[in-house]
Amino acid sequence: MMFFLEVCSIGLLLSADSFSAAVAMGMKPFSQKDALKFAASSGGAEAVVALLGTLLGTHVVSKFAAIDHWIAFTLLAGVSLHMAYEGYQDLFGKNKTDASNEPKLEFHSFSKILLVSFATSLDAFGVGIGLGITSKPILPFIISIGVWAFISTIAGLYLARKLSKKFGPVVTLFGALVLGVMAFQMLKI
Repeated sequence: MMFFLEVCSIGLLLSADSFSAAVAMGMKPFSQKDALKFAASSGGAEAVVALLGTLLGTHVVSKFAAIDHWIAFTLLAGVSLHMAYEGYQDLFGKNKTDASNEPKLEFHSFSKILLVSFATSLDAFGVGIGLGITSKPILPFIISIGVWAFISTIAGLYLARKLSKKFGPVVTLFGALVLGVMAFQMLKI
């Protein structure tokens, strides 16, 4: 029973970044297909990165440890700045006209989704390294990490949808702020 709780709690804890990123990116309208793509990307990235940490851990860490936080910072900061620009344009932009002339908003591009998914999964690499050192079976942890990231991403997106209907561009700006804070937190590692 303790092993099961450990597996579930590690997966749940690692999903916090996926949830936060989903809330931040869920301010744009999305379909169920978009939500599933983002959740699959997020869950897949968390699981793959944790597995890579398990398999390659000590070899890769010695080569990239000095810059891994800068890579995560750059990726998250770039997405954050882009979202801040979009939120600002939606709130104060010159394109504010009647509803019939408004351009149709689309969800984020798949490349942006992948970028955010992998940027928020770098902590799973560290956990994977730790798991690789232990003698515990790795597969249950990898599955838990991926499943919890998937669930958290779906939950974050649908929470954002509820918020964006009421607050729209303001919540987009807040989402950009959340990703920006996450970016700066990567520098503290």
